[in-house]
Amino acid sequence: MTRRKLERCAMSREAFCQLTAGDLNILMSMLDETGHTESFTILLREKLNYASVFFREDIPENVVTLDTQVGYTVNGVRTGPHLLVRNAAGRPANSAISVRTMRGLALLGLAVGERTEILGEDGWPETLAVERIVFQPESEARLKQTSTEPVQLIDHAPQVVNFRPRPRKAAIPHDDDPGPSAA
Repeated sequence: MTRRKLERCAMSREAFCQLTAGDLNILMSMLDETGHTESFTILLREKLNYASVFFREDIPENVVTLDTQVGYTVNGVRTGPHLLVRNAAGRPANSAISVRTMRGLALLGLAVGERTEILGEDGWPETLAVERIVFQPESEARLKQTSTEPVQLIDHAPQVVNFRPRPRKAAIPHDDDPGPSAA
């Protein structure tokens, strides 16, 4: 695979994704690892360079984040839903996809309706399109937070503190000597 073909494939994708701060940190740590293919490293660097970063509470609910269950297509063929995980070891092969694979990395940060083109494991271009989000942990956390009982506000207003200076007592000298200023 030539470098030009890799760059052309990377450049043909929409260079935009949305990541949580935690997902960004994981991708940054992956950049320090060795053993990635050249196309994986190009995609990883592109994600890091062009990502919009959100707090967990602020990421839109239609965006693929780590631990999101996502339904998507590969070259128009429906795939999934798969759980996007950091490491798929110990999980059934048909239920999870690792962010350490080209497909997993490509899906991370895409929103429903967005598509991207990557080089597949066989070296041929693949078009991935996000069809639906079945479960997103950040969205689920927001739902749990809003569906709890109403929060009872406790009045923590500070007590009024008077900061006016106190009047000074007049100083009366104990001797009759007025000092050097009187001369």
